[in-house]
Amino acid sequence: MKKSLDAVFYPTSIAIAGASPGKSGQWFLDSIRTAGFMGTIYAVNPKGTEVSGLVAYKSIRDIPGPVDFVICCIPAPAVPQLIKDCATKGVRTISMYTSGFSEIGTEEGRRLEREIVRLAKAANIRIVGPNCLGVYSPKIGLTFASDFPRRVGKVALMGQSGGNTSYLLRASSQRGVRFSKAVSYGNAADINETELLEYFGQDAETEIIAAYIEGVRAGDRFHRVLADVSARKPVLILKGGYTKAGGEIAASHTGSLAGSAEIWDSLMRQTGAIRVCSLEEMVDLLVTFALMPLPKGRNVGVFGAGGGASVLATDELTLCGFKVPRLPEGLVKELMGRFGNTAGMIFKNPIDLSMVGYSEGFYDVVKRLMTYKKGDWFDFGLIHAGFGQAAWFTSSAFDQETAQFRDFVHRIHRETDKPLALVLQFLITNWDWLRALELQRGCSDAGMPVYHSMGSAARAIDRYIAYHEGLKKPVKCA
Repeated sequence: MKKSLDAVFYPTSIAIAGASPGKSGQWFLDSIRTAGFMGTIYAVNPKGTEVSGLVAYKSIRDIPGPVDFVICCIPAPAVPQLIKDCATKGVRTISMYTSGFSEIGTEEGRRLEREIVRLAKAANIRIVGPNCLGVYSPKIGLTFASDFPRRVGKVALMGQSGGNTSYLLRASSQRGVRFSKAVSYGNAADINETELLEYFGQDAETEIIAAYIEGVRAGDRFHRVLADVSARKPVLILKGGYTKAGGEIAASHTGSLAGSAEIWDSLMRQTGAIRVCSLEEMVDLLVTFALMPLPKGRNVGVFGAGGGASVLATDELTLCGFKVPRLPEGLVKELMGRFGNTAGMIFKNPIDLSMVGYSEGFYDVVKRLMTYKKGDWFDFGLIHAGFGQAAWFTSSAFDQETAQFRDFVHRIHRETDKPLALVLQFLITNWDWLRALELQRGCSDAGMPVYHSMGSAARAIDRYIAYHEGLKKPVKCA
């Protein structure tokens, strides 16, 4: 199994069938070339016309060199002949973007899907899909979108939906997560969720596994593999089609049988897999598992929030089982001696630093508290940058301080041995979003976790700590 899937993620030559100008095949071709694929690329279309500067061959059989991976972008009725041509050429994998099979719900679609699987198995060819976007393997420059990161990471992602897979790749990578490999696998007519999960569980380049699943082909085997892999690596699963109505949509999307909510609840509890309730939560958890060192405890220091935001932050953190301890009196006196009685500053915890702005004073306070050794007051810190809640955050003054603040955060992150994360919140105007994205990019590039609300940070870090403590906390997806 591992050898056959190695061929999926590490091909040395690729042909795009249906690579015609202005069509989806050209999009795949251009994406792979832009990503710097390390092997040979061939274009194939029935007219043999040039596409993106490459000579196109009329058939897979006409290609002079070896081909081990084919991306299929041709109409469904023509796929059986393509598979026969691939068998003649010695192709090992076909990634099938083509739709029109079991997902359309007709007997003809199901019959055609069975036929292509039969032909592929007879030729020892593996199929990804059909009805999928395919494979992302940054180590060799194989991708289905040119904007995906080229740097390799430790997260493997498998998604039954191409759109959801693309979103998770983009949203997570924008916040610093990098991937070992990913696959949008669609109908799972051949390579399915269980085989992918088992492969990622054995993959030395993968430490964390994320999955968006609408249904499974063989429930008993999936249960066994999930339990085995979850015992060795964190497996985060977002189940699509969880409700009856959602399951009906899943059946028309990828031809999947979704299964009841009760079955999936039980499966997660029994196997130790981590249940995820939304795409946004999946991103938060991937950021946490991939980037955040494990805190030694649940004492948290919150820095930079305004008064009202401090109250809400304390509520969110407390509800998730964290402690927001008050600072010792001696330390408070030391800080007050440093800053005097500056109006609006509160040295308790959360520490309201809004009146010093994000200046050298901000750096001094956060650095002092994050490195305070008497009793190790905090196990980790959250820097809270709330844009739309303060008047001066809409002025050009803070625009000039953004880079300085980013640099201070980087320095604190480097100079403390305790986990530190950034929470960007209260984004209202276009200006807020642009500055927040700038800060997010700078901090994420430095390997720092970034969240978009105090509540999402609290929930993600809580589940991260609980996982490492072996606690199976109940999760209800409302």
